[in-house]
Amino acid sequence: MELRQSDLNFVCSRIPQDVRRFMVEGRGLMLAGGFIRSVIEGSVPKDLDFFGPSREVLENAAIKLAHAREAKLHYSENAITVITPTRTPVQFITRWMYANPEELVREFDFTICQAVVWWGPFPGTDIQPRWRSICSDDFYADLAAKRLVYTFPQREEAAGGSMLRVRKFLQRGYNIQPASLAGVIARLVKGIEKNTAVLPEYELAEQLSFLLFEVDPLLIIDGMDVIDEHEDINQG
Repeated sequence: MELRQSDLNFVCSRIPQDVRRFMVEGRGLMLAGGFIRSVIEGSVPKDLDFFGPSREVLENAAIKLAHAREAKLHYSENAITVITPTRTPVQFITRWMYANPEELVREFDFTICQAVVWWGPFPGTDIQPRWRSICSDDFYADLAAKRLVYTFPQREEAAGGSMLRVRKFLQRGYNIQPASLAGVIARLVKGIEKNTAVLPEYELAEQLSFLLFEVDPLLIIDGMDVIDEHEDINQG
C-alpha cells in the first residue's frame, strides 16, 4: 500500500530543501525507515537514511551533497554520512543495495519501519515522475498502537542489530509482544556458532553481549546538536 497523500506531502515538506532537490535530480535514491516514521508520529527525526541501486550512485550523491553543504563525509562499514553542524545528518546506506522500493520495504525488521519515499515513476512503469511512496499493510495500525512486529528479514546484518533497536523503541514507549520478541531473540542466538544448550549461562550471556554491538554509525559522532528542519515542499 501507499502512504496517505497527506502524510506523503507532510514527509516531503520535512525533507531539507537541498536533499529534496538531490532526490529529484538523482534517480534511484530512496528515503526509507526512521525519518518517515518520526515525521508521521510527530517526533523529531535524528537523520535521513537513503538507499539505492549501487554504491556508485550512493557515493556520488553523498559527495555532491557534502560539497554543496561544505560538509564532512564519514565512511563506515554500513554507510557514508554527510555531517554538517546544526543540520540533520544524511546517511547513504552502502551495505545493502536495492533496485526498487518494493524490495527495500520488505527488508526492514519491524513493520513501523517499512515505508519508502522516492521521486520518479513506479518501478516497471513509464508513468510521469512524481513523489511516490510504499509502506507495509500494517504500517499505520502498528504505528498507532506503538507496536513492534518483527518481520523476519532475510538480509545479512549484525545479529544483535534488531535487539538493540528493540531496546531503543521500548525507551520511546513502544511495546513488543512475545512472538515478535522471540523472533528477535532467535536472530540473536543464531549469531552464536556453538551449541547454546551446553554453554553455562554466564558464557552464553557473554557471547550474546558481544553480539549486541551498535551498528548505527551516527553514534560515533559526538557533540552534534541535531535539529528538526521544517521547509515548505513548494519551495523545493
